[in-house]
Amino acid sequence: MSSSYNLSPPLKALLDYAESALGTEIVLSRRMDVPPHGLLVDDYTFGTGKNIIAFPGSMLGMLKDFVIAKNCVQLLFRGMAARNGQYRVLSFTEESAIRGANQIYLDTLKDENTRNMEIWRKKQLIFYLYMLFHETLSDLPWSVLANILVAKKYPMMRNAQIYSLVKESMRDMHDLVPAKEFLPQRYFVMHNGLYYGRDMILAYYLSENKLNPVINIPELQKFRNLDVKEMMSVRWSRSPWYHTKIVGDAMSNVLKLSLTVDFERPIGDDLFSDLYRQGEEIANRWMVMMAMPNWYPWESPGHLREAEKQKDRIEEATQAHVFGDAEG
Repeated sequence: MSSSYNLSPPLKALLDYAESALGTEIVLSRRMDVPPHGLLVDDYTFGTGKNIIAFPGSMLGMLKDFVIAKNCVQLLFRGMAARNGQYRVLSFTEESAIRGANQIYLDTLKDENTRNMEIWRKKQLIFYLYMLFHETLSDLPWSVLANILVAKKYPMMRNAQIYSLVKESMRDMHDLVPAKEFLPQRYFVMHNGLYYGRDMILAYYLSENKLNPVINIPELQKFRNLDVKEMMSVRWSRSPWYHTKIVGDAMSNVLKLSLTVDFERPIGDDLFSDLYRQGEEIANRWMVMMAMPNWYPWESPGHLREAEKQKDRIEEATQAHVFGDAEG
């Protein structure tokens, strides 16, 4: 392992296990431009020839260790699946992008916010939403599993983990708020519902009530003590945050149905392989629930890398199919 950083003994043991199990070196990198949850650039996904875990330059102590540990666990998910010839990622093609864009376009016509939006804005919005859900679904299921595993296996990181997760929840749940009035409500609700579901399941598995979104998200606190009759009133039923709660509760229930792996099992190759497959199942169930089962095909990482190179062409083809010769 290439590192000059002060690491806790449990984290060193995890990194040593990962390098031994995967037969690769893990490079740790402190960088100022890394997001708070860290950054994993692995050879299995990106074909870089290296496995790099980067963490924010401002992070110290156990908070730094937690970010590294979570990304190391996700590296093990990918590496074990790749070693068994089972590693697949959600990708996209011109055909799948057109399927998704068609549905998003129909939803923009149904929504009061976007029905009369200028064509040029709709063109930008539709492909943006398609790629946004691709990015979210490609990461979130395994991020949930990595967080649960770290909580179970490395309790000394618990305080740093809770602090990090509360901050992350606040960022994720407000990521689309500045653009809320320019989005079909369905997509604002579904996107936030995914993160609501994540937070609810982590609150359950980590026994930390402060992770519950109706406690840590200001806009959702108002629904904490409402009874069913009050929630069904016109005042609340029109609120996108109310619908976020309803959809998020359903997303959380889907997670509970999907999580069948015993997190108390000893660290080992089979555990990480099983958790990788569990992530696939979560992603599939969420896509079915959101009516996106054929939007993002499971393909090899190489397929996704090629699709990323063709993204501009695919976006143009998608716009041409959906809008034809419409100006704007």
